[in-house]
Amino acid sequence: MNISIFGLGYVGCVSLCCLAKNGHNIIGIDNNQAKTDLINQGLPTIIEKDIDNIIKEVYKQGRVKATSDYISAVINSDVSIIV
Repeated sequence: MNISIFGLGYVGCVSLCCLAKNGHNIIGIDNNQAKTDLINQGLPTIIEKDIDNIIKEVYKQGRVKATSDYISAVINSDVSIIV
């Protein structure tokens, strides 16, 4: 399933990683360019045990990306989650 997640703070980053690890394709949305840049480099936006390894893994699998273009993200998603 294609899922968009609005907000890449603590809850958004963890949700992005867990859903991607379960096989979903995730588009993270945030208006903070630094956060979208981190996700698009396969890096977490938070500090949490093992999150860096999980995001690295799902990023390499092509399951996560981030943008500030919320319209495109919603159009390309089956479900949108606001966190």
